[in-house]
Amino acid sequence: MPKVKLIVTRWLRESMNLGLTDPGEIAVCVPDGESILGMIQCLAAERGAFWRRMIDENGQNIHMDVLVILNGRIVNPYDRKEATLREGDEVMFMPMMAGG
Repeated sequence: MPKVKLIVTRWLRESMNLGLTDPGEIAVCVPDGESILGMIQCLAAERGAFWRRMIDENGQNIHMDVLVILNGRIVNPYDRKEATLREGDEVMFMPMMAGG
């Protein structure tokens, strides 16, 4: 199975009230062609609360206040279900910033 590197920024971990001892970077194995949403759904089932909080209560969408960056490019929130993963991809999760 292909390996994907996940990076969860400190800001996002803090905004979700996670201890800073939680790893900010992990490698996971995903089925070839898995979507970003599908990967998070699997992690939510296997690894618990943090990943469950990244998706809506129905488990059908990634929360809009989470920014998803795939290989250095922001993934459009409406494309997250279709964006697929391959060996060596790097996925970063950050909180959505707003202000003015």
